[in-house]
Amino acid sequence: MTDSDMRISDLTAWHDGELGGYDRSGSESEEGFHFLHGNGFCARTLEPVAALLPNDRRLLFTDAPGHGVSHKPDSIQPDWNAMAATIAESIISRTSGPLVGVGHSMGGVMTLLMAAAQPNLFTRIILLDPALFSSEILLTQRLLRKTGFWQRTKLVKAVQQRRRRWPSKDELQSDLGRKSLYRSWHPSALDAFVEFGTYSDGAERVLSCDPFWEASIFGSYPYQLWHSVRSVKCPVYILVAEKSYPFINRAARRAASINRNVAWFEQPGTHCFPMEDPEATAAFIKRLAIPASGG
Repeated sequence: MTDSDMRISDLTAWHDGELGGYDRSGSESEEGFHFLHGNGFCARTLEPVAALLPNDRRLLFTDAPGHGVSHKPDSIQPDWNAMAATIAESIISRTSGPLVGVGHSMGGVMTLLMAAAQPNLFTRIILLDPALFSSEILLTQRLLRKTGFWQRTKLVKAVQQRRRRWPSKDELQSDLGRKSLYRSWHPSALDAFVEFGTYSDGAERVLSCDPFWEASIFGSYPYQLWHSVRSVKCPVYILVAEKSYPFINRAARRAASINRNVAWFEQPGTHCFPMEDPEATAAFIKRLAIPASGG
């Protein structure tokens, strides 16, 4: 599989003044796919996965608020539920016909929130190592947010200090390729992040997602998350990375135990496995969402 095979030539960019992304038209009679990325990334980091799906399928990519080409909300504290609702409204305005929701990390949680709040939005959802916080973590996040101590956590401080500007696109790509988070990414996924998760400011290349916004998301939490887990009606497939964070594995098991519509599977790789191994990820999605005779 070459890098060029993992790019989609007929995506159309869109922007509604608040959100933006990239879509491809396709058969309204077949299930299309909506992709939502993780915190700090952008929609097209999942393009290599989508490129391996049948080429007659509708593909919708949305940049979450404050990421890619989507504007950052005015609120200081990120509201996961409000962001999910805004994305759901955008999806409804952009297409009709059955859709499969695919989300990674934060995007997985937001996809779950959308599916619970809008039961007719997706026929099924596939959550790629979603950041499903346990009740204990949610309580901790709530206390940290109320007291302001969220800004003192190790993760938040590290993200806030993240470099945002590089002298050129080549230097950006070279620098990211040396970092542990991106080192194992497929070249086409890293290319997509460099191209669509950053923007030009003169000769410099700048991250679209401000590290302070990314850090604030890490220091926040979705409301009524487990109510959404219990109430979601469509099939939910959770793919947990073999080397994921322990809380995600535990949460996936709990979700499957309290809602018979939920099933979970283990996937080789780290939390970023969709960008590390797009082929294996796409193969799993096809097994879950596309009949053997389709595509």
